[in-house]
Amino acid sequence: MKTAKERLVAVLRHLKIKDATPLGQGMTSTIYDIGDGRVLRIYFGPQDERYFPRLRAFSQQLQQYELPYAVPYIYENGAVEDTHFHIERRLPGQELAQVFPRLTRRERERSLSSFLDALPPLHSIQWPHQLFGEQLNVEEEIATKTWPNYLHERISATLAHSYADLQEDLPAVDRIIHTYRQQVNALPCQTPKCLVHGDYFLGNVLCDERGILTAIVDFSPLTLVGDPLMDLAGAYYFCQIFDFVTEADYRFLRQQIDQRYGPRRWQRIDFYYTFYSLRFSDCKGPDNHTYRWCLRRLRGLC
Repeated sequence: MKTAKERLVAVLRHLKIKDATPLGQGMTSTIYDIGDGRVLRIYFGPQDERYFPRLRAFSQQLQQYELPYAVPYIYENGAVEDTHFHIERRLPGQELAQVFPRLTRRERERSLSSFLDALPPLHSIQWPHQLFGEQLNVEEEIATKTWPNYLHERISATLAHSYADLQEDLPAVDRIIHTYRQQVNALPCQTPKCLVHGDYFLGNVLCDERGILTAIVDFSPLTLVGDPLMDLAGAYYFCQIFDFVTEADYRFLRQQIDQRYGPRRWQRIDFYYTFYSLRFSDCKGPDNHTYRWCLRRLRGLC
């Protein structure tokens, strides 16, 4: 297994680039500034080669829409032996999860308002001729004619990997799954085919020093065509992974969602909270923190 430095040296030599400045590291990649408004993203671990051309094409497709903030644009993708990389436009701002803890209460409210303001423009992108489901998940692609069918098939695919863990840690797992499937069957089939980020939280947006959103990043295999309320579940409930989000922040977020979408939307938003708790339940080994987040929700349903 190559070290991060060895991967970087090999890719820089391949690209004939002399230097790169580290900017940050995520779950699957490390990002470097290589100048001229560009960044280099180097992936670690095995990757499916089909993913990168599709991600690049998706980033180019996003440029057709006049969004009020920046979104990723990939100039080039490639590989050096088993190390995959791409070069993309450097987007303005810092990760909101890093800026948010430093903000005052009033600044936090403005920041959270900006965080929610970004969703309607994204969801205004509709692809009525596409199937429901994931646009970038090449390893386990699920696309269906109806939204309920997608929700059934996606969780069935995840449970194929996670059911044994859930059965061990959650005695009521069968009853929870049965209730989930009943709730899916009760959903209307006439769902708009909106672009859904699928992993919308404070770590996947950039902002200025005041916490005002400047970019949405990390469109991924979780990105899909479907119900935009799914991103509301992420915007609210994914905050639970951060210790710095306060009860006052949650109250403000909930009030804002009530005002913008109506309090009756919470039944559907809470349903997607359950969906995500099942969707991410296959990570007990590699990401126990997220697995515990899933269990907290699922145990609360017992």
